[in-house]
Amino acid sequence: MKFIQFELRLLWQNRLFKWLMLAYVLASLLAINWGQISLQREYEQRAISEVNYQAELADYQADAPLDPYAAGYLGYYQFHPVWQTPSAWSTLIHGERSEAATHTRVRLLGLQGQLSNTATGNIAAMPIGKLDLSFIWIYLMPLLIAALSLNLLAEEKASGRWSLLASQVGNSGLLLTKKMLIAAALLAIVNSLILMVAVGLTDIRFDGLWWQVATVLLAYQLCWFLITGWIISLQRTAIFNSLLFISLWIVFAFVLPGLTYLYQTQQQQPAEHVSMIFEQREFMHDSWDKDKQADFDAYLQDYPQWQATRAMLDPQFDWRWYYAMQHMSDVIVADAVAQFRQSRLRSHQLGEQFAWLSPVMRLQYTMNRVADTDMLASQSFLDQIADYQQQLRDYFFTVYFFEKPFTEADFAGIPQFNYQPIGHNNTVITIINLVFFGLFFVGLILLQSRRNRG
Repeated sequence: MKFIQFELRLLWQNRLFKWLMLAYVLASLLAINWGQISLQREYEQRAISEVNYQAELADYQADAPLDPYAAGYLGYYQFHPVWQTPSAWSTLIHGERSEAATHTRVRLLGLQGQLSNTATGNIAAMPIGKLDLSFIWIYLMPLLIAALSLNLLAEEKASGRWSLLASQVGNSGLLLTKKMLIAAALLAIVNSLILMVAVGLTDIRFDGLWWQVATVLLAYQLCWFLITGWIISLQRTAIFNSLLFISLWIVFAFVLPGLTYLYQTQQQQPAEHVSMIFEQREFMHDSWDKDKQADFDAYLQDYPQWQATRAMLDPQFDWRWYYAMQHMSDVIVADAVAQFRQSRLRSHQLGEQFAWLSPVMRLQYTMNRVADTDMLASQSFLDQIADYQQQLRDYFFTVYFFEKPFTEADFAGIPQFNYQPIGHNNTVITIINLVFFGLFFVGLILLQSRRNRG
């Protein structure tokens, strides 16, 4: 107990330690605050969008009942908002929400063309991302750990205390281990307090997911302490220790993720996605010059649920043919859409596999999954948009194809989009991965200690 009190007193007397810890805490609190402000702004924008949407529907509803021809304009001009509802943890972990659209509007026209015209999030923030708590944990905390413990032995020798301390204990390595454990415990307490503050300032709950995040964060922290422990065991100069640590940090944080990203980009084949949009657009344009009646008859054969309708089209213009053509423009590119979807999922799986080589990548993937801000969430959002548009199509087609009036009561039945987040996460795999990393460096430490004694 006296040893712990002595070490804590030494840490408190260290000005660098106090300033670094203060900066770490302040940066964490700022990240939480900015994340909460961003989340509130997103909810406010969503509320404004919903008010405008209801006002537009009210304008149409004032003219109800609408005959099938007038209702066709409703399907053409009326956009329906869709929103990837953010989780509470997205306040702390922004993830990839800046890289993909999280809200848009859809109508009964070809879906893929609409999605391609959807703007992404904050384009200016995409190259550098946003300051969030996960960035501080993933990238800055290892640097703080290095500052706290990397040159611990060198500082003790420089102060003249090391020879005295080493002479009073039988195992100097055990003494260093205790000193590092005290620093690790102190940082763990600080991180836990930051997470508790996040519970008070945001909508995050103190539940099982909170404990999963805390456990993963602790494992990540211990992994970096073991890395610094191995570097210390080499018993080299302070400059060598710093260069070696920075080199490992760069490899884990930038080199491996960068190479992985380049490989993932090649796997996704974005050029094929662009050609798919052109193919859909070309089909729409060519359909105007084809035999519309023949195309409509073929559509009714493929979709018999709309057979109970007047088979002949109006000679001037018929909304039934138009929406059938828009639907078929999605059908003809369905295989290409499925292939592009699979390429994105394969790309994510490759990233998960490469993450076994880097604790930084592993924590990044896990945090993004916890907050539902990764590529899987983005793809799920697109899948749910497709399902939602199919619900809209089924709802409005009963009016267009069966020539029913669109009454005032029908407005209340228009399907509403409700995003459903993916329920699973990979925290268990991450803990196992970080344990493997830790055990690897424990082995290096034991090996080096044996060499030092020899």
